[in-house]
Amino acid sequence: MQAISIGHAGILIRTRGITIVCDPWFVPAFFSSWCVFPRNDQLPEDVVHDICNPDFLYISHLHGDHFDIPFLKEKMNKNTTVLLPDFPTRELEREYNKLGFRQFVRTIKGVEQEIAPGVTIAIHPESSITDGPAGDSALVVSDGDARLVNQNDCRTNDLGALRSHGPVDLHWLQFSGAIWYPMVYEMDAAEKKQLCVDKVESQFARALRYVEAINATTVVPSAGPPCFLDDDLFHLNMITGDEASIFPDQTEFQRRMADEGRLNAATTIPGTSFTVLGGGVT
Repeated sequence: MQAISIGHAGILIRTRGITIVCDPWFVPAFFSSWCVFPRNDQLPEDVVHDICNPDFLYISHLHGDHFDIPFLKEKMNKNTTVLLPDFPTRELEREYNKLGFRQFVRTIKGVEQEIAPGVTIAIHPESSITDGPAGDSALVVSDGDARLVNQNDCRTNDLGALRSHGPVDLHWLQFSGAIWYPMVYEMDAAEKKQLCVDKVESQFARALRYVEAINATTVVPSAGPPCFLDDDLFHLNMITGDEASIFPDQTEFQRRMADEGRLNAATTIPGTSFTVLGGGVT
């Protein structure tokens, strides 16, 4: 199995002659205020080709930094087969239909399904009010020799179920913030800074709980932070570490993991590739 970071929560998986693309995000989202960081517009041609023409497409949920409507509409091959989480509503499927997608694999919550010879997937959906429109989900991909858990920014409740598929080689998960609290609220500057510090700590603590539960060979911090390039928002980027912001980058989470004795967090940029072979990750 080969897994390539394609930016933010995006992954291109190549295994046993098939490709699966997860959460491809390229066009700035949320009124063009969120940009991919690091930039992902310089990927190799073969990677771009496989992203646009995959055998299977999986998008975890409808947020604009995962469900990239302009990219899906203009670049994605509509003949690809979409892997649908078992959400209680069909909102995600309706959005795909609006863009011209017609081939779907409807999954059952947490149940492994073979999508190609030797390749199984299981999707674990979440649908509480905190999981956003139509919910969120995590994906497990297994090929008999390797297993990848793509948790993106899904707040998985039943971590035992996510771990039940077997030992995990690669674990993609969010660690950084993805909301506007507390930065946009009017309050004393010192209080706001402390609330940001507390929020970052809670984000790291939650991610570490997931890391410990999944216990993967390699952890891939992902799904954030975005980059803010507008003059009015640039102060939200954490550059010196002194900013009142909840958007640390992956090096900060790696340091936190190291403080906990976990030295298996990978550093990635768009195009970084992992190969799982013989029980090892390179």
